[in-house]
Amino acid sequence: MTARVLVAFFAAAVLVGCKRYESVVETALHVERVAERLEPIPPAPNYSDEAVWAALPWREDAADLLPKGRPVSPGPGTADVFYLHPTIFEQGAAWNASLDSMPLNAEVDHWPVRHQASIFNGAGRVFAPRYRQAHIRVFSVGDSLSLGALQIAYSDIRSAFQHYLDHWDEGRPLVIAAHSQGSWHARWLLQEFFDGKPLADRLVAAYIPGMDVYPTDFGSISPCISATDQHCYCSWMSYGTGYLPPWLSETEKPSPPSVIHPISWTVEVDRTNPRNEHGGAVRESFRNKNPGSITARVTEDGVLWVDQPHMFLVGKWLHRDNWHVGDFNLFWSDIRDNVHDRVGAYGAQP
Repeated sequence: MTARVLVAFFAAAVLVGCKRYESVVETALHVERVAERLEPIPPAPNYSDEAVWAALPWREDAADLLPKGRPVSPGPGTADVFYLHPTIFEQGAAWNASLDSMPLNAEVDHWPVRHQASIFNGAGRVFAPRYRQAHIRVFSVGDSLSLGALQIAYSDIRSAFQHYLDHWDEGRPLVIAAHSQGSWHARWLLQEFFDGKPLADRLVAAYIPGMDVYPTDFGSISPCISATDQHCYCSWMSYGTGYLPPWLSETEKPSPPSVIHPISWTVEVDRTNPRNEHGGAVRESFRNKNPGSITARVTEDGVLWVDQPHMFLVGKWLHRDNWHVGDFNLFWSDIRDNVHDRVGAYGAQP
């Protein structure tokens, strides 16, 4: 191989995350509507059956894993974490995935649960429901069938959370964690169960990147603006420096999406984090490496601009306009440390 080919091969091997769950909203990929009805709708899950949970705290599963490489902090372990995975369902004509698909469930476990939910296993008990996720086409088609598919998916999320409240809730502090389609559903969950409700007092924070979330989405839940704010949400969408997705620039909103910097945990516009603040990224190989490799800044347009990774030889090969795939993985160590800090700050409240 030539030196150029070797470098390109190595760069491809160390990309964080997994291209399997890049959102259509984020990539501008268009997927045609191939079915004219939601039916047949897969059977709804019964959340008393542990098989319909991707992670539960009393059994070993992918959410319990820790990446190889750099050690990570153990965490306080005092909270309960409710995690919602992103879209993995990309094939076929159906609008909603069946929970009977073993290959799809294995993909969910191997990619988002292992790479994302594991961030939170030091904060406390992790609960991650499987759900009849909407096909990835819903974010490009955007019609009434798309909304119906998302509502079916959310009905499962709602049932799972209600089951948790009815059977497993011990009054612990609560963390909501989600990505992409999961963040879409997390917004509805926060609106229904937390916004202006008593349960908001137990909300440490919601980590819901990969979707445009606006302050106007909530009546009383505000975006987090510092590293230890409580009862708030953290949201960001990661793009290469200088790039804005067309769907965002073409959509008129009264205010830009909420965005917080997932390294410095500030909302200050155009403040680039020092490299030594970056704690490290978790790669597709599930290795925690490369501290100091990411610098980024919040923009006035409501996105996070990520610079070319500071990695010798391969940084320019890794760079991309759309970093949706790395919303969690690029900042894996930083998010883990931050949720521990927030849970600790919650416990220190009078």
